[in-house]
Amino acid sequence: MLKQGQSQFEEKWPSMRPSVLKLLRQEPVTRSEWHDLFWAVHSVCLWDDKGPQKVYQALQDDILEFIKHAQTRVLHNQEDSALLKAYIAEWGKFFTQCDYLPKPFMQLETSLASKTHTPMQKKPQGDESIVRKLMLDSWNQSIFSNIKQRLQDSAMKLVHAERNGEAFDSQLVIGVRESYVNLSSDIEDKLKIYRENFERAYLEATKSFYKLKAPQYLQANGVQNYMRYADAKLKEEEGRARRYLETGWGCTSVTALTECCVNVLVTAFKETILQECAQMIRSNETEKLRLMFTLMDRVPDGIGPMLHDLEAHVVNQGLADMIAAADIITSDSEKYVEQLLELFNRFSALVHEAFNDDPRFLTARDKAYKNVVNDTSVFKLEIPIKNKGVGTKTQPESKCPELLANYCDMLLRKTPLSKKLTSEEEVGMPADYVNKLARMFQDIKVSEDLNVEFKDAHRNNNEYIADSINIKILNAGAWARSSDRLSVSLPMELEDYIPQVEDFYRQKHSGRKLQWHHLMSNGIITFNNDVGRYDVEVTTFQMGVLFAWNQRPKDKISYESLKLATELPDAELRRTLWSLVAFPKIRRQVLVCPGEVKSPKDITDGTEFWVNQEFALIKNGKVQKRGKLNLIGRLQLSTEKSKEEDNEGIMQLRILRVQEAIVKIMKMRKKITNAALQTELVEILKNMFLPSKKLIKEQIEWLIEHKYMRRDEDNINLFIYMS
Repeated sequence: MLKQGQSQFEEKWPSMRPSVLKLLRQEPVTRSEWHDLFWAVHSVCLWDDKGPQKVYQALQDDILEFIKHAQTRVLHNQEDSALLKAYIAEWGKFFTQCDYLPKPFMQLETSLASKTHTPMQKKPQGDESIVRKLMLDSWNQSIFSNIKQRLQDSAMKLVHAERNGEAFDSQLVIGVRESYVNLSSDIEDKLKIYRENFERAYLEATKSFYKLKAPQYLQANGVQNYMRYADAKLKEEEGRARRYLETGWGCTSVTALTECCVNVLVTAFKETILQECAQMIRSNETEKLRLMFTLMDRVPDGIGPMLHDLEAHVVNQGLADMIAAADIITSDSEKYVEQLLELFNRFSALVHEAFNDDPRFLTARDKAYKNVVNDTSVFKLEIPIKNKGVGTKTQPESKCPELLANYCDMLLRKTPLSKKLTSEEEVGMPADYVNKLARMFQDIKVSEDLNVEFKDAHRNNNEYIADSINIKILNAGAWARSSDRLSVSLPMELEDYIPQVEDFYRQKHSGRKLQWHHLMSNGIITFNNDVGRYDVEVTTFQMGVLFAWNQRPKDKISYESLKLATELPDAELRRTLWSLVAFPKIRRQVLVCPGEVKSPKDITDGTEFWVNQEFALIKNGKVQKRGKLNLIGRLQLSTEKSKEEDNEGIMQLRILRVQEAIVKIMKMRKKITNAALQTELVEILKNMFLPSKKLIKEQIEWLIEHKYMRRDEDNINLFIYMS
């Protein structure tokens, strides 16, 4: 029962307060007391207009009183470790209760939020409760604000002691850090207090420590020992930072600490450290160079001087070795190439072991090595040139290209050098590929001669053919990448000349059969539209597509109609059309299609295409009414089946290699068992591929059938060589 003039708060608070104090002190609260506290808060907030504000004020008074006593207990300790232990113990208890004390006061939050109050009493954003915020803000504004500098200084002294090798309880520093992190009640920046105080102090303490220690160590121990010291301290400080600094999501404390350490340990001494680089490279001290590389890679422009030193070493050492062997290598191509390879391997080993094949150092190696190869001081070749009015003088050139050409010539011909190499070692290509290449060069020359004869034969009868048609007669075995030929319906302007070419060739070579590979041909057409006139270089497939509009330049033609008109396979037609509607190097395309078509896969039978009457070449932002354009790009010489056929080519090559290896073994052994033959065969071929048992068996049978070897009459598992 309320006494006259007594409010709900005045009646309820005396019974509520003992439970509040017990919760603050972490003393046991009975279930009955816990439930009564919930009911009392509900009653005061529901039946007393001023009750919520009075409860809030009374809570604040008791919380501040509790914190005041906690502060007295903490400050009673003067020694750093004892102070930290006391603070962390008090803070730990209080922070735990920040989760429990607000629970009975949920109704208080609802009541305060529904009325106009001071900013402190407004319900905070997010999940932070009003009572929890009150507790954290009170702790922050009283005890923490008063002693945070002492806490911070004490924590930094302990970290300083650890850096000097002294032992201490690391949980003391961690506990201080956690209080800084958890104290902020700012929902938008939970780490504000931590970042502005603890993190800043930690970074400053680290910088001060190494600004004093690092120069002393460098002066006393020299650069090379200092590099090991710096590398060790960087790793040590990164590990320490992960223990003592906040590492939660979005926090950059560890990164900031690492940058601080790099600045004070490495960047500050960059010039001194880099002075040792050139000598280390000359002495091939790869382990020390690897350490220097690790340190300098952390520093802005730290790698630049190292790259310069490597380039200088490669050029100087390379030329020195070339000069030392000049009498031999300037006249002996094989010795010259051996010297080049030895140098390249030596420099490559240096980059691998010292710089872990870093692309920047590989580029520096290649750049310097190029200077060695192109040098004219050792391989000087005087080339006479004529100057008007002056007479003849000489222009120094490098003799290296001539030496390299001689070496390649020896590889490709039957010479003592080529005989020493296996077929796989000949300029990186098997012998059959070298033969194909030779045949291709031969075909080019033969085609040129045939072309001249063809033009001469038709110059009197048809001057258009003589001027416009160029034929290429190629050996299918050397050139054809595809066993299947792709069909295409050629424009009548081309179709009419095919019989004339075939008749001409039959007269020259009777009995030979011509097969037209339109995939390998191209031509130039003249494209006219409303803007201008352009010469466009296209593949035969592109030409076949574009000529579909020759008689109806402004019509829209469906994909299905183009398929019937060109007779191109579906995949090839899609690819060809896409090259005409989305060629990457021009702004205005030759053909246009609906906007919903984003790739060749989106094209359907009903998709319509039409000639772009606004097509033009754009140069310097201006439309050109005349010009030339190449639309071939990467379309030429590629089909969907090429991968499958390449695999077939690889299998054929493997068959040849197995046959060669078996014959080589049989010729040497004369007699050999099946098991021993397979073992030696795998040993020979393992660096190229591992032959399957099926492949080995098939090739043995083939060689027996063709009289290269036979089985012993008494033992079918014994093979005998047949000379």
